[in-house]
Amino acid sequence: MIARMLMMVSLAMGQPSAPAAPTVVFVCEHGAAKSVIATAYFNKIAAERGLRARALYRGVNPQPDLSIGALKGLRDDGLTVADQKPSMIAQTDVDAATVIFAIGCTLPPNAVASGKADTWDDVPEDKGYGATRDAIKRHVEHLIDDLLKKQR
Repeated sequence: MIARMLMMVSLAMGQPSAPAAPTVVFVCEHGAAKSVIATAYFNKIAAERGLRARALYRGVNPQPDLSIGALKGLRDDGLTVADQKPSMIAQTDVDAATVIFAIGCTLPPNAVASGKADTWDDVPEDKGYGATRDAIKRHVEHLIDDLLKKQR
């Protein structure tokens, strides 16, 4: 499944007419912490390594504001996040995405049915920012490494 999704990302990145919109969508329950951390690290590392893909974050049951703890942790790590409210994954996100990662949540049926979805279920829920960040960052780095191989 991952190999197929990576091939889809690779094909989209190689097309001159590929949309400029983000192609990786990270989704967590509230769209306020895990998906935000994944997006911040993905976009930073992808830009540093010359990967053209970009990411955005969404939730399945968005809370009103981004997680204060996640924002503090990201700031302490030297990263910033655009001041946005969490938003629900929409059909337009599914349509524009090349790959969708659920982080500790269940995606809506339309996202699952898209054939673009995968999960990162091993990200800890209650171990604090550091453990959550480290697990997400490992996934992000592996994903970026794979995408870079396909981009070359």
